[in-house]
This record gives sequence, C-alpha cells and structure tokens, in this order.
Amino acid sequence: MRSIVSIEVDDGYMLSNIFNDHKVFFPQSNQLTHIRITLCYFEDCVGLLEQLGTQLYLFNVSIVYVNCIAKCLVHKIPSILCPNLKHLTITIYRNFVLYKECLVPLLQRFSNVEYLTLLLAIDKTGSIPNHFIDGYDLENDIISYMPHLYQFNFHIRSILENASDVEIDTIYQSFMKQQYQFVGCTVDYFNNNYGQCQIYSLPFIGTRLDFISNRFPLFDINNTFSMITILLLFDDITPFESVFFERLAQALPYLRTLEVFNNLEQQEKIIVSTNNLKFTHLTTLILFDIHINYAEQLLCRTYLPCLNELVINKDILLAIIAQDQHQTRDNFSRVKRLQTSKPLYDSLNVIRNYFPSNPYVQHPNEE
Repeated sequence: MRSIVSIEVDDGYMLSNIFNDHKVFFPQSNQLTHIRITLCYFEDCVGLLEQLGTQLYLFNVSIVYVNCIAKCLVHKIPSILCPNLKHLTITIYRNFVLYKECLVPLLQRFSNVEYLTLLLAIDKTGSIPNHFIDGYDLENDIISYMPHLYQFNFHIRSILENASDVEIDTIYQSFMKQQYQFVGCTVDYFNNNYGQCQIYSLPFIGTRLDFISNRFPLFDINNTFSMITILLLFDDITPFESVFFERLAQALPYLRTLEVFNNLEQQEKIIVSTNNLKFTHLTTLILFDIHINYAEQLLCRTYLPCLNELVINKDILLAIIAQDQHQTRDNFSRVKRLQTSKPLYDSLNVIRNYFPSNPYVQHPNEE
C-alpha cells in the first residue's frame, strides 16, 4: 500500500464509504499525491483533505450530494493545509446552497494552486448579497487567494428565486479585470419565478448542461458546446419545436443522456411518421414531466440505435405504445432498463410485448 501514489476512479462510480472505522482513508497512503474520485458528500471531501491535504499535488473530485451539510463542518475547513496542491478540480452539479459558507472558505485554503477547474451549480436564493455569481465574486472570493494561479477553467450556474433583471453586459463587465481569458455568459428567466446565470470560460470545458431553454445559445456558430454528453432541457415559456431537436442532433453529436422538462404543446409538429432524425450515441432518455409531443418526437420519429435506459411518465408511455409505431418498437427493442412515474403492475403484459428484454424496474410503490 505504501507504493500507491495515484488513485483514479471512473466518473460513473461513486464511493459512498471512503473511511474505515477510525475515519481514515487508506491508512498507509503516505505517498499518495494524485487523487481523481467521485464522492457521495461534501463532508467526505473535507475529511479526505484533512487527512491527506499536506501531501496532495493533484486533486480532482466530483461531489454528488450537497443538501445537508453539518454546521460543524465549517469549523473544520480552516485546519485544512494543502501546501503542495497545484492542480484542483471540483465538480458539483447539484444546487449548492452553502456556497459562501462552505465552498468559498475551502477554496481559500488552496493558496498554491496553479491550475483550477470549477464546475458548479449554486443556489443563491436567500443568500447575501442576493445576486448571480459574476466575475467580481470569482476575483474577490477565489482568484485573489491564489497568487500562483496560472489557468482557471470554470462553468458556474447560479440560481435565484425572484431574480431581478440583469443585463448580460453587466455580467460581462464584471470580468474586465480578468483580461487573460475569454468568457461566455447567459442569463435566463422562467415563469416559475426563478432566474439563472451561467458563466463559463472559453473554450468550454464542461460535458454537462442543465436547465437549458430555447433562449440558451446552444447552436452558436463556434460549436461551443459540441462536446456535451449530458443535457437537461427545461422551458416553461416556449415549447421545444421539432426543428429544435433536429438542430440538437447535429450540434451535440456525443450526447449520451437527455432529459426533457416541458409541458407545453409543440406548435410546429412534424406530422410524418418517420424522418431522418438520429441521436447516434444517446443511451439514456428521461421524459417524466413533459407534454406527449416530446415522447412522440423522440420515440416515434427518431432513431435511437444505442438507447439503453428509458425513464418516462407512465400514462405517456402507454399512450405511445397504443400508437404502435414501427420506429417506437425498434427503439424499445434495445432498452435494458425501464422506469416509470407510477407502478405498471396493471399493464405488465403490454410492456412485455413491447420490450423484449423485460427491462421494467419495479416502482417503489409496488414493493
């Protein structure tokens, strides 16, 4: 164990219990300097840095859950020392509420970092000051504490309830001091009284986009987001029309996971039963809170040669099956995992007829 200097865990594997009974991560890891890992909780990240911080050179961490953070955790952060840490990447795609209280103080402990990457979703509702994260925040809270910082890549999505209108030029102006890099920015507002601002360094380094509406510049001429593999679409103002998905298939050739939230009926439907629309690499499709038009678009009129997992509203699934489209049968034939919004015990025979591999995952209410 003493010879281990690097640990790298696949992105799809989350370590839920990283410490032994004595709260120690790898008891004999005194030479461990490089860690790339996905952790369950922010507390695990703090605990790992408490133990190994002084010897780390590279730390790449993704954190899955950030809902409940113990107040005592804040008092542990000042004790973290990372004098040798040069490369730091932190990824948190769940809305982080205690960004100012927990994450900012943690980042301020890394004074010798030279290469920093932050991929974050931050819930700013109720925080003071009550505004979207911008260039001033990054400069005052993070960059000014890292005098050796050479490269800073980021994609930060901040969310605000009852957000006041902010001009996009105002956000851009907040980055004027950081003249060493290009920055992109979008601001969006929804009918549910939430607004969000996304700021990102260019070229874009993320592979995931969440809560993307028709107003997001997804199809820019520079193909900024062409490497995206996970996409969540949300719009409660305008529907996603058929042409949107045609452009989407071309703009995001590596898309593997697509989730759609939109209850608005399409106004410009493609009536023909089949077309040439194809998502070559899409393996997971999530259609819980949608108008049936989107299921028809993506399951009846789109070729999904790699579809492996389908998560869908039960009533919409049964309605799609009732249409008995050839393309739908073809897409369903490859599904290995099926999850529905409600139990399917009263329709299992229908499901088995349409899904040859019997992929249905029992609903919790059926247990």
